[in-house]
Amino acid sequence: MLHILHHIYGAQDVPKPPKLTKRQELFISEFLVDLNGTQAAIRAGFSERTANEQSVRLLANVSIAAQIAEKLKDRHERLGIDADALLKRAETILTADHRELSEHHVGSCRYCYGLDHDYQWKTQREWMAAVEAAEAKKKKRPDCEGGFGYDLTKRPHPRCPECNGLGIPYVRFADTRTLSPQAATLYEGVKQTKDGIEIKTADKQKAFDLLANHKGLMAKTHKIEGDPNKPINHTIKAKVVLVPVKQPAETSVKPMPKAGDA
Repeated sequence: MLHILHHIYGAQDVPKPPKLTKRQELFISEFLVDLNGTQAAIRAGFSERTANEQSVRLLANVSIAAQIAEKLKDRHERLGIDADALLKRAETILTADHRELSEHHVGSCRYCYGLDHDYQWKTQREWMAAVEAAEAKKKKRPDCEGGFGYDLTKRPHPRCPECNGLGIPYVRFADTRTLSPQAATLYEGVKQTKDGIEIKTADKQKAFDLLANHKGLMAKTHKIEGDPNKPINHTIKAKVVLVPVKQPAETSVKPMPKAGDA
């Protein structure tokens, strides 16, 4: 901003910008919080009814714009963040694969690999626990004719008479300690809910919109309102015309498997 004034007036004759009022200074401070001009104007004490117009007027003020630009530059230098870094992060989020965080698998059922396709137990200990539970409830003692060694992670047997080769679906979560840099950027936390584990991820649509806007992949449409005897008001809306590749859901919620399930 100042270099433009130097060009117009010369290095020695640049007029000093007028001193800002306390409310203008407050507007600058509030604007730097979230870069929202309307909300900054309201928090600075301007009327909500005229806050939008006031923010436009304030941001058009040369002194205010110069201060904001200088403070943003200082902030970026302190944080070590620039536009290239932000765009690179958005690109990483957009191209990262959700399957690195959670995967949907289909494994074998209990009958797929049992002897003669009878029920197969994981271990002899599991079978003995089932026997004790049945005897305590005075129920029929389970047999172990299908043998031991059941493994859910095996692929379903294509000729299994019980599941017809469809197997049992299950979800596998990644160990977040060993994520790739791309998946780590996509990952935003995990929490236990009443329905199971929920993995939170960065918003791919927002990342796409940011990159699309930066690369000029936005189609602008104009809506014209008014009558011949009055100035015409223009409302401009932007719409993304490039459709991104369909991505998996932003979060995965699946019930935790119980010890005796599968």
